[in-house]
Amino acid sequence: MEILRSFGQKKIGYLQLDTTIPFDSVSLPCHKSGDCYIILFAGSGSTVISDFVEYKAEQDTLFFFNIGQQFQMDNNTEGELVYFNPEFYCIAFHDKELTCDGVLFNNVFETPSITLTEDEGISFRKVIAEIKGELNREDYWTEEMTRTKLKELIITASRSWLDRSPEQKGPRTMEDALNRKFSELVETNYHKNHSVADYAELLFISPKTLNRKIVREKGISPNTIIKNRIILQAKRLLINTDLKVKEIAAQLGYDDQSYFVRFFRIQTGKSPFEFKRRAISE
Repeated sequence: MEILRSFGQKKIGYLQLDTTIPFDSVSLPCHKSGDCYIILFAGSGSTVISDFVEYKAEQDTLFFFNIGQQFQMDNNTEGELVYFNPEFYCIAFHDKELTCDGVLFNNVFETPSITLTEDEGISFRKVIAEIKGELNREDYWTEEMTRTKLKELIITASRSWLDRSPEQKGPRTMEDALNRKFSELVETNYHKNHSVADYAELLFISPKTLNRKIVREKGISPNTIIKNRIILQAKRLLINTDLKVKEIAAQLGYDDQSYFVRFFRIQTGKSPFEFKRRAISE
C-alpha cells in the first residue's frame, strides 16, 4: 500500500512493504529522482543494501537515508517507510539537531540505523501508523498534523540514537563544530572542490590546521574524506544512471576524462567500466 500526498511543492508519502511484492518492482516517486529523505522501518530478518554495504536486521531496525542515497532490500523484507522532501520538512526554522542536518541524516559514509528493542519497535510502529492515518485524511489540519507526527518520529529516533551514542551528548566542542561544518561543506562542494586547501579557505583556517583537527576527531585525513565522497558519488552514478563516464567525470568537476579514470582506478583498483560491469553481474 502506498499513499503520496502533495501540498504544493511539499511531498510526503508512506509505503508498506511485504514479501508478496518484490522490492525491485516497487517504485518510490522520489527513489530514482533522489529528492527525498527516507525513514525505513525494516522488520526482523530483513536485508538492506545501501551504498554497496549490506545490513542484516536481526531485530526490527530503523534506517535513515539521505537525499540521493539509493537502497535495495531482499524479497524477505517486511516493513514500512516514510519519505518526504525538504520542502515538507527540513526548513530553516526547525531546530538544527532535529532536521535533516541533524544526527540522523548527516553522515554520508555510514547509513545511520537503530536496532530497536521490542518496546521501541511497538512505539515506532505506532507513530508511523499515525502518519499513515493522517495521510488518509482530507481536512484543513492534515498537512500540519502530518508534519507534527513526522517531527515526533524524528525526535524519538534522535533520542534513541543518542542513547546509544553517549559521546554525542552534551555541549558541542569547537572541534566537533568544525568537523560537522567540514562535513557539510564537503557534501555541498565535493563536485567542484577537490583539495584540502579549498575547504580550509572556506573555513578560514590553514590546511595544516584543518588536517590536524579532522584527523584528531575522525581518525582519517580530510583529503581521504574528500576523495571518498567523490568516489561514492561516482559509484552511485555508475550503477544508478545511464550516464557515460565522460558525463560522470564532468558532473564531479573533472574536465579531463582520462584523469578521472586514473583517479577512480587508484581509489578502487578498477576502472569505472570494470566497476560497473562487476556490480551489474553480481
